[in-house]
Amino acid sequence: MDAPASPVGDVLSDYLERSRARGAAFSHSTARGRWGVRFEPVAGVAVHVIVDGETWLWSDDPAAALRLAPGDVALVRGDVVHQLASAAGASCRPLAEVTAAGPEPGSARRYAFGSGDGEEAVFCCGAYRFEGDLCDGLIAALPPLARVRPAAGSPLRATADLLAHEMEHEQPGQQTLLDRLLDVALIHLLREQFGDEQAHPPAWFRASSDAQVGAALQALHGDPAHAWTVAELAAQASLSRAAFARRFTALLGVAPLTYLADWRMALARERLRGGDEPLAAVAAAVGYASEFSFAAAFKRRHGVAPGRWRVQRAAAGDEDADVNAGLAPPHATPMTGPPFSV
Repeated sequence: MDAPASPVGDVLSDYLERSRARGAAFSHSTARGRWGVRFEPVAGVAVHVIVDGETWLWSDDPAAALRLAPGDVALVRGDVVHQLASAAGASCRPLAEVTAAGPEPGSARRYAFGSGDGEEAVFCCGAYRFEGDLCDGLIAALPPLARVRPAAGSPLRATADLLAHEMEHEQPGQQTLLDRLLDVALIHLLREQFGDEQAHPPAWFRASSDAQVGAALQALHGDPAHAWTVAELAAQASLSRAAFARRFTALLGVAPLTYLADWRMALARERLRGGDEPLAAVAAAVGYASEFSFAAAFKRRHGVAPGRWRVQRAAAGDEDADVNAGLAPPHATPMTGPPFSV
């Protein structure tokens, strides 16, 4: 069988799209005087765009707080409890308490809070939720808190400005536009974070930038069900089999067909989470010739049959939903993303 043509797209896009990454509830906040908000952990990443004034961001130690100025964008790993406040170490209230009074009249997204005299701070918040575990390695590679100061005229600055502008007035189509802008912002933030020489991104992220191995990765991700051989992948990379295998393993830490098997298992887990698709259909979708061969491979990897794994995950998902339900502001606009915003 001939190998399929390399797809249009890239590996990062494949991870994000297959994880069903999506924008969260958004909000535009005006805080006056003394104020502080505490955000609880959620699955994904949070993004804070500072429009005006000065704010401080920290996790465990206020002494290590990051000063955020107008134009700054903060990226926060979702498993991190973090505080945003008028001063480092300021007293912070839980998000639900801060937003309990609801948004400003006539708005579903605009909040105002704080007390006393002092500088006014204006900021927008949004977040990304990743379903399943495909992006766990991507999230784990991020620092707990990161401050990015995009240069004037840069794509990230333009995106942040558009997000802030769009939040000023609620108009038809706003949620769709905000979701797309957050898509763009997230990708630029990931490029900023992982482009640093001191960063430690997932191996596939850096390998995807390699002209030769990246081409093979794109092909593999474009059609993971294809019965790939090392020779076919080497042809995508324009290398001999031996040279390709060495280069691939050096960059990703595993052999090409091991990476393929791992990726197929990851995709299988996502399909099993997604509903009641027959196991035979899941097997075919991820490149197994039969339900039996798929079930055997899955059990070797996970220690449990795929059908049983699906039942266990469904039960765990119900428990997670109960826990996460308490993280949403009581008046938050229902969206398709993670349950928090300010």
